[in-house]
Amino acid sequence: MKKIFNLFAVAAMVLTASSCNDFLNRDPQDKQTNETFWASEVSLRTYAQDFYSTYFVGYGVDYSIFGGYSFGDDYTDDYIIDSGGGYVYFPKSNILDYNAAHGAWTNNYSVIYKANVMIEKIPDMNISDEAKKHWMGVARFFRAMAYSNIIKVYGGCPLIKGVVDPADTDELYKDRSSFLEVAQFINEDYQFAIDNMRADDTKLQVNKYVAGAYMSRDLLFQATWLKYHGSEIGPKSTAVAAGDIKALLQGAINGAEVVMNSGKFAIGNSYNALFSVDDLAGNKEIIFYREYTYGVQSNSLMVYGCKETQRGGLTEDAVESFLCADGLPISQSKLYTGGKYHEVTKGALQNRDPRMFDSLVDTLRIQGATGITYKDGASCTGYITKKFLNEEWYKTGSIYVSNTLQCPADAPTIRYAEVLLNFVEARYEISKVGGSAFTQSDLDKSINVIRQRKLTKYGESIPRAAMPSVTLAGNSISVNGTVINDPKRDADVDPVLWEIRRERRVELMLEGRRGDDLRRWAKYVNLNSEDEKGNPDMTFLGAYVNLADAPYKSITGGIQLFDPENPSATDSKKGYLKFGYKKGMREFKPGDVNSERYYLKAIPNAQIVLYKDKGYTLTQNPGWE
Repeated sequence: MKKIFNLFAVAAMVLTASSCNDFLNRDPQDKQTNETFWASEVSLRTYAQDFYSTYFVGYGVDYSIFGGYSFGDDYTDDYIIDSGGGYVYFPKSNILDYNAAHGAWTNNYSVIYKANVMIEKIPDMNISDEAKKHWMGVARFFRAMAYSNIIKVYGGCPLIKGVVDPADTDELYKDRSSFLEVAQFINEDYQFAIDNMRADDTKLQVNKYVAGAYMSRDLLFQATWLKYHGSEIGPKSTAVAAGDIKALLQGAINGAEVVMNSGKFAIGNSYNALFSVDDLAGNKEIIFYREYTYGVQSNSLMVYGCKETQRGGLTEDAVESFLCADGLPISQSKLYTGGKYHEVTKGALQNRDPRMFDSLVDTLRIQGATGITYKDGASCTGYITKKFLNEEWYKTGSIYVSNTLQCPADAPTIRYAEVLLNFVEARYEISKVGGSAFTQSDLDKSINVIRQRKLTKYGESIPRAAMPSVTLAGNSISVNGTVINDPKRDADVDPVLWEIRRERRVELMLEGRRGDDLRRWAKYVNLNSEDEKGNPDMTFLGAYVNLADAPYKSITGGIQLFDPENPSATDSKKGYLKFGYKKGMREFKPGDVNSERYYLKAIPNAQIVLYKDKGYTLTQNPGWE
């Protein structure tokens, strides 16, 4: 009996052990694991949502960061910051920059890792082939965006193409690939995305048109960066082969044409409303946007565009870049009445491109002007931005524009006009590196489409006339038979390209694109604080004021007047508004590594030290060694 009992006992122990072992190896029943998560499209959609907040910031959700809008052109030739010398663009200390600028590196590599995980898991999932292609496209789209953000800030970077085994230190701590190699990889990812993503994947989910739009933006940046900078920044840079640049420009064109040929997008008869209404759904000019809802998630951008004194102002240089209503620069147009010094009191802001009255107030409101009380805010340049202001809300005293964190205006993250501008610039640039000739058709598909808008100024009932179309006239642009000959054109920029860049500047003003454009064109020389005569440049000055004709007799608060007829005067009664300016504030010398280095941030020192501790080398950018 004892023997039989022992056999039963042993059997029971085996069964118990087997049961325990099965229990310990069973997946948890109350939560997902890495193995059970990758089961359906619902899982993929949930996983991908984390990417959205990284790249579609919109107007933010607080009162300090607006995702590049309004103040997004700080420290460029478009906008002066009113913060005690804070608008010196170039860092004073390489040590500060060397140690501090790491967010773009770590945040984007986090996205790359997540995208690589997604790419690894999709092939083994039990979903349709169509779904696999779409979601693989989504992952590669966001990976392309992440790498685009990294090389825009830091240049070439370690190129991680898949999930890395932690034991593979050679791959984990590989040195930087060249800017060109990373850009080529980005082009491949974007091309896969537009070839495989769905045309529609429900509201506010990325699709092939969103991918195409960002592809046009990022590949244009990368192609022109390599054209104008070469292999790297600084004097050791070498020219990049025309064929390599051509391939990237074709990528930008491919992305743009996916959007343009879809028939889903069009330019309408509004401009200010693209940035200041509470619902952008269905607007054909908007390719993707961030949605806001009062009481759920709101923003504060509009408050800073109306009652409050603005933290900066548009520069005189930016305002003068707007054409007159006849399509000609202020130096050529018979409609221009601003006089030699662009005086607003003489009508300098009248008879101009209609986008002007939707972008800034057409009367001066000067911060520090004495003897006058403005109902609304003022600025240090006298020019008040209203591109992001809903004037009807403001007129009726809506809470949306009177209190912070209450505004439900949706934020466009990329729009059709930019895609058209990306296209036309890429078409012109590719014609110079072996591509087909630039033609009138390229202008008709892009700039002339944008110029079909008929805008109505707030308070008026009749739309203003559309801006005239442009015509290719040899190596120049003409309007209604008059060839544009702008004396402010850079001598090293072809006349056609100059006008393409002008259209881009005006259309996208205050949307955070200007700084990137100056960087990729290698035009930081435009940011110098002095002109060729050693006087303050127009990029550091505001509106022209003559106190003898003004309702105020003095201006305080550190704002002075610079009189070009008497440059050395310190107590001028007429001249351009000058705020916080000091001689030599911003000086860029092309070809000098100590200047050129500012086109890129230093590779974060923490990363360099980490590599060194592991026995590897992460190469620093020229000038930051």
